Amino acid sequence: MNTTNKKKFRVDIGEIIRWTFATIILIIAVFPIWWMFNIVFSEPGVAISINPRFWPTSLTAGVENILAVLSEGQFLKSYLVSTAYTVLVILGTLMLCSMAAYEFALFDFPGKKYLFGIILLALMIPTAVTLIPTYLLVANLGWLNSMQGLVVPGMASAFGLFMLTQFLGDIPKDVMDAARIDGASHFGIYRYIVLPLSSNALITLAILTFMTTWGNFIWPMVISTQSDLFTVSQMINWYNDPMSYTTMNVVMAANLLAAVPPLLFYVLFQKQIINGVAMSGIKG
Repeated sequence: MNTTNKKKFRVDIGEIIRWTFATIILIIAVFPIWWMFNIVFSEPGVAISINPRFWPTSLTAGVENILAVLSEGQFLKSYLVSTAYTVLVILGTLMLCSMAAYEFALFDFPGKKYLFGIILLALMIPTAVTLIPTYLLVANLGWLNSMQGLVVPGMASAFGLFMLTQFLGDIPKDVMDAARIDGASHFGIYRYIVLPLSSNALITLAILTFMTTWGNFIWPMVISTQSDLFTVSQMINWYNDPMSYTTMNVVMAANLLAAVPPLLFYVLFQKQIINGVAMSGIKG
């Protein structure tokens, strides 16, 4: 009886420790967002650093701050640019990576192992190393300050190709052989057999691509110097510039609006994101 009670006590202690750490991590993760929301919806002219408070004090002031940001036509345009940029990169990544993974995972061809090894090497090279060569290539193509210059380099994802190759490698060859006997073409097998069977992996890649593309700052800053092609991250950088002479309430309102799409995306696809992160670390 005493042994059973001790075991229950140990389990309870373990649960308490886990919940304590989970609560601490939750507070650390959520507090900056709540603090930003708190600043936006506060009375103007009262510095929170002088009079700290942990709850909003003025709904009207928050609405006015948000409208002040939205009244800037450039900010709304940057939203459209970021949306187009993210959607096009996701579509291009899914198309290119799925077609390449289809060949690497399910067919043999000369130099396959060497090419795949080069792709794995690309995963180990920091982005900063390839930034200048990529910029020079795009400049030589005449794609500076253009949507194709912004989008096309992001479509080639070595990680996406590696992940899809690992996943497609588990598709039974008998299924493709049966489709080939029925008269399906090479592309027909890819379109009607491989893509439906790999929908979970494609959703995972789309989610991970969105998470890395929406807030991307370095490449848009390098490739686009004209305000017509500024993304949300570049506009946020402008608002955070000390020389912009913008009040902190409006700056935080701009940051809050920039954070809304990722937050909504996470709320809507929370389960898929968690499964996708888990899937990205294992085969299949």
